[in-house]
Amino acid sequence: MSAANPPETIERRNAAGVLVERATFRDGVLDGPTVLFGPEALAAAEIGFAAGVRDGPMVLYDTDGAVLARLTYRAGVLDGPATLYAGGKPLTEMTYAAGVGDGPLRSFTPAGSLAASGALRRGRLHGAFTIFRPDGSVMQLQHYVGGLLEGEQLDLDPAGVVRRRAEYRAGRLDGTVTHYDAAGQPTAHQVFVADKEVTAAPPPGVSKMPTPQKPWLQRWWDAAKALIGPQ
Repeated sequence: MSAANPPETIERRNAAGVLVERATFRDGVLDGPTVLFGPEALAAAEIGFAAGVRDGPMVLYDTDGAVLARLTYRAGVLDGPATLYAGGKPLTEMTYAAGVGDGPLRSFTPAGSLAASGALRRGRLHGAFTIFRPDGSVMQLQHYVGGLLEGEQLDLDPAGVVRRRAEYRAGRLDGTVTHYDAAGQPTAHQVFVADKEVTAAPPPGVSKMPTPQKPWLQRWWDAAKALIGPQ
């Protein structure tokens, strides 16, 4: 049995002689670490290869050298821990399996506090999902099944008192929505069927807590698509 050929490191430079790539080859294909460089000779990406496909850790950097993403590939697809960064701080931590998000998911505010926590199953939110305020208090408790809201959703004030309780089925408001005052006493009830209210609106003066927006989730998704690129 003949011994495997040793790896060979090859550097590529642009017309001005600036290093743009340092790659490891074995038997004519990428096999080992590859580093891509930006215009300021700073690393733009570090990519592991095995037999010509992405395999192992991958790190992406911005033009100032700060980490944008730490990803894990196996046999050419995302598979393992993945962290996206903004301003040098984690924006999203998640896990991939066979190319899709699958496992725990955590998202963070630009200041670094936990913004949301839940889980993905085959690329869709599944199970308990919690949204936090910047001060760390729980703002909303949700439950997902296959990417759709399902079951009870609770909106809480900063003191932890439930101010709104709603029922969802297949991603739509379907059931009773109850509003509460600061003492936790119910103040109004509404009934919905498939997102349509079938009872009168609450009396004037009853406070409704708006459904919290989740900009960090959209930022995560946009950043993930932009950084990871086509598979």
